[in-house]
Amino acid sequence: MRPLEFLMCCLVVPVSFALLAGMRLGVRETHLFFLLLLVVTAVHAIYEGVHWQLGPLYLAVALLLFVSLAVRAEDVAPVVALRGTGLVALLLTAASCVLCYVLPMFHLPTPTGPYATGTSLLCFTDTGRDTSGDPLSGEQQGKDAGGRPLMVQLWYPARPSNHPFAVYRRWKETTPVSSYQSVLRTRSRTDAPLFSHGGPWPLLIFNPAWMGQRTQSTFLMQELASHGFIVVSIDHTWYSGRVAFPDGQVTDASGAPDIGNFDHSTIEEQLALGSRYTRIEAEDDIFVLDQMLALNNDPRSQWYRSMDANRVGALGHSLGGAAAEEACYLDGRIRAALNMDGWSFGDVLARGLNKPLMLMYEKGTMMAPPDSELASLPEPAQRYWQMDRENRAAVEAGLRRFGGFRLAIDGTSHWNFSDRALYSPLRSRTGAGTIAPARAHAIIGQYALAFFSRYLRGTQEPLLSRRSGTFPEADFEIFRVAEVSGASAAAGVTGVRAVPREPAMRVGAGQR
Repeated sequence: MRPLEFLMCCLVVPVSFALLAGMRLGVRETHLFFLLLLVVTAVHAIYEGVHWQLGPLYLAVALLLFVSLAVRAEDVAPVVALRGTGLVALLLTAASCVLCYVLPMFHLPTPTGPYATGTSLLCFTDTGRDTSGDPLSGEQQGKDAGGRPLMVQLWYPARPSNHPFAVYRRWKETTPVSSYQSVLRTRSRTDAPLFSHGGPWPLLIFNPAWMGQRTQSTFLMQELASHGFIVVSIDHTWYSGRVAFPDGQVTDASGAPDIGNFDHSTIEEQLALGSRYTRIEAEDDIFVLDQMLALNNDPRSQWYRSMDANRVGALGHSLGGAAAEEACYLDGRIRAALNMDGWSFGDVLARGLNKPLMLMYEKGTMMAPPDSELASLPEPAQRYWQMDRENRAAVEAGLRRFGGFRLAIDGTSHWNFSDRALYSPLRSRTGAGTIAPARAHAIIGQYALAFFSRYLRGTQEPLLSRRSGTFPEADFEIFRVAEVSGASAAAGVTGVRAVPREPAMRVGAGQR
């Protein structure tokens, strides 16, 4: 609970116990006490924001306020009525406490970098895109007739300011259950002035998971921004969760075929669908990169000369990780890619990526069954695990050919790479692994920071070269490469790495 919410409980509980015990409060004291409760509740509503988990507590406050207003000097309220009021108020307060435990107003980790962070929203429309071949309904195709709109959110190093802290998600982009996140504050200030000293900054493009949202990994966006990166996260229209546009339109992914669902599709069909989605999102990345660099070159823009066009990277979670790889493959301006627990599709799956690449995987929650058990699983599950095995084998072949890094974190699940692990302490609700969410986020943040610092800033990063005693949960593999400019040029990629014939080196959990 937040401070004023906790104070409300502290005011309601003792009075409720007093009523339950049959104690009679003086009229003056009663009115003064409940005036204080009313003031605290009003201040909470204004500064912290109301949310549905506290609905029962609000009812308890209303009930007690009603009782306080009904008390007069000549009134002699029945003891049974007073006790009933106290009992109901206690039960309502307890209900809110349980709801706030199950779905708390969670705290994002404090960024470890030297900079404060700001965040801003932008909307771009790609009027040159042909979406006729996209896997969308006719109604959605019609809405995209004027161009493909994209909402993006930036996190960046900011000057200290009094700008308000940004909410986690906008109300129109929440569901009834997640609506509380529209009053949950992050650690970044809305439209805070950019910290220009030390720029221009490297630029990173982030892609959320299938049906995810641009804010889904805010922990990582803020961490990278606090270390001097500008991060732009994209809501991929029709393939992300709820997205609200300036014109009032709200879209979601309900009309698109589900990726990863093998109930009525073959491996070949899922590969084709994943490749199509990956290409669409990669094209979104490239378009957004064009727009950001146009702002970077516009003297009228607040982003003028804030980004270094020669230091651009891409990252993403799940399907968004595949999109980051694909965008890196397609666009020479994107120099490095990070895929967090996602399959690969498209060109990268077929040919590999001859640029710096890091892959992060969950470890310990969704392990592939042995061959002896695979045949006994339902056919959709068999197809899922077969595709998973084939995908990982193809990705490893690419790593052995072009080099890169592979990290598996003990105790993590697919959703530990997002903020979702913070949504509830009940892992059955979040799908989080057994590792503490804060610990997983710290490991992910430090490895992502080291990777992009090395390949976009050229800094030496010990975390990428040897076993980490700080993170024993990290099962880290290095696929060795050599800097051979001639071979790189022959491969058609400037400034990337050729590969000597030597095996991968495993460090971390594998050598504990």
